[in-house]
Amino acid sequence: KHVSMVAFAEHYVLDGDGGDEGETLTTKPFDTFHKQKQSQQQPRNDPIFGGVVLSDWQKLSGERSSIEQKLADFREKGIDYVRLECNFGSADDIGGAAQLGNNPLFGARFDLLAEAAKECQKREMVPLVLIQVPWRETGGDSNDYFKQAIKCFANALRDARVESKQVILETRPPIGVSTREERGLAGTMRISLGLETGRRMFDAIEEAFDGDTVAGFCVAGGSTKGDVPTAMEDDTQNAVRQGMRQLA
Repeated sequence: KHVSMVAFAEHYVLDGDGGDEGETLTTKPFDTFHKQKQSQQQPRNDPIFGGVVLSDWQKLSGERSSIEQKLADFREKGIDYVRLECNFGSADDIGGAAQLGNNPLFGARFDLLAEAAKECQKREMVPLVLIQVPWRETGGDSNDYFKQAIKCFANALRDARVESKQVILETRPPIGVSTREERGLAGTMRISLGLETGRRMFDAIEEAFDGDTVAGFCVAGGSTKGDVPTAMEDDTQNAVRQGMRQLA
């Protein structure tokens, strides 16, 4: 009862078109989900939406016909939302928050992201946009990266005439402390950090979109994989959501 959005990797949605047995097994999870979704009456105030993760959207965006066809295929399969990820790299890769707005290469990526979001909306699918920028940098840098990224994206959406009320945002919260430091905080301190971060994020989004709202926001909690996991603690992550909701 706590699930409202279920996203599938692209191959679970489209690989069944070839018709061989392996591809049929690959798409069975999504096909089962979609049939169940279609057969049951969806509660008006508590629906479940099916989405797809479009991993190669930047490559496809270079060929408009390719991304248009891919999105049309998704819509035909009954997809409700498309997740688009754009990772701008580490602080060393970017070279400071201001570069997100000053470097034409970054500007071009924001423009591509906005165009991809527009193509989703044309086909009545909601774009869920994951923007990744440094988020554990100290001294306020993480907040600067977040504010600049959201501002640039909002401007790109306006230029592309994308309806922001039909866009869902996702980022990692700019908490500005390392994984070890966060884990070492007392529970009450982590909650306080999360609440403060969530409020700052909401203010930054409201300012960037000039008072217009977005359909929603997803908190990306970081990764538990690799030699140096970056995942947030559960109580910090929940507090970020609560901080945003208090202002929303």
